[in-house]
This record gives sequence, structure tokens and C-alpha cells, in this order.
Amino acid sequence: MSAVHVAFEISSLFQRTTPGLDLEQARAEVVARTQGQGAAFPDERIDDITVEYQRISAMLAESGVLYAASCFGRFDGDWSMGSLVIGLQPLSYRDPEIAVAGMAKILAAEHGPSAEVSAIALPCGQATLVIRQSPDLRLPAEFTESGEDIPIDVAQLQAFIPVPPDAVPGAQTLVTVVFSTPSTDHWADYCELLVPFLDSLSFLPDQEAGEDTDAATDCRTPVRQSLPSVSGGPEGAFG
Repeated sequence: MSAVHVAFEISSLFQRTTPGLDLEQARAEVVARTQGQGAAFPDERIDDITVEYQRISAMLAESGVLYAASCFGRFDGDWSMGSLVIGLQPLSYRDPEIAVAGMAKILAAEHGPSAEVSAIALPCGQATLVIRQSPDLRLPAEFTESGEDIPIDVAQLQAFIPVPPDAVPGAQTLVTVVFSTPSTDHWADYCELLVPFLDSLSFLPDQEAGEDTDAATDCRTPVRQSLPSVSGGPEGAFG
């Protein structure tokens, strides 16, 4: 299996997530970020953001994923947050299009009516796209007045992209992108950030990546450049 170099452009609104934080550490980092942005977040929003941030931080440490980032701020005056994870895993396939069709069929059967599953064409190759909303995230009892866990609806986009052999000969690699947000009312706003990000993804054989790799990122993942804020996008703490 050939090593795959993943490149992408990501909005400067996203900040990389520190791996392996516990809840106390995650809360401290969330508070530091919001104070650094000059924002006064309500305590309940800090709690919500902390839970999601710590969950992603733990997943990053346990899974050794390629890249993870989060964003905090406001859309039209309402507090909002989201998280993004990119992972790589081996996958045996001969034709990416057939692999995508198979994944779409399996995931559609797995999620049923709770998700929209489709096969799409991205500039980097064919992909299986899953959009779903579920109460998988729970606010821990220690942060609630009732003393009980509270489910939080999470909207999620998943993209599964087999690396095309014409981009990386010999690649048997699946690139997985997962974006999650408990701020479900802002889904359309986040899509304005996610579409250009997905369109910017590209793959190269690792030995051809050369000097484009950003020394500030690990796992051979360059952030080529930041995208400007989009029209109608976030305000306030997002900058």
C-alpha cells in the first residue's frame, strides 16, 4: 500500500484540537479560547462546547487520526460550535466508484431513515456522503441541574473517499472526513464552510509532497492556505 499525502484548504475559523484532554483541561482550553477572542459565552454554552471538545480530543488521542479541529463563535448573534476530523485507514478495492457504491448501500441499510446517504463526485475522487442527526452526544450529569445526563442532538456530515489510483498508484486507503455540531440550527451556515473544504481535498504519493508540507502540522498534512470568511458567515468570536 502506497503512503498517501493529504492536502486541503481549511477556513481560518477552525483551530486544531489538542489531543488527550480530560473534561477539566478541555474546559480550561475552551475558556481560554473564548476569552482570547474577547467573547463572553454563557456558562451553559461553555458546558456544551466543553463536552464536544473533550469528546473530539479523546477520539483524536485514541485513534491517532490525521487532523482534528474545532471552531467556536456566533452565527447571526447565536453561539455555535463545530468540530472536524480527518482520518486514514486501509481499504482493499480495485475501483473507487464500485467501493463508493458498496459503502453507500451498506451505510444506507445501517442508518435507515435516520440519515441521507449518497454517492457524490468530488474534485479529488468519488465519495460516499452521509448526513445525519442524532442524540449521540450527552451532557454529563455533573454539568446539569437535574444531576442526570442530558442527550444533545448532533448534526453530522461524513465523507468516505477511497484514494483514486490515478492520484496515488497502489493506494489502498480510505480517507474519512467527519464534521459534527450540536448547533443544529446553523447547519446551512456550516455547509458554506464545508463545501469549499471538501472541494479542496487532494491526494499525492507521499514522496511527491516535497516542501509543501507545513512544518506546524503532523502526519504529513499541510494546510495549504486559509479560506476567507464567506458571505453571510460567522460574526463576533469567529472574527
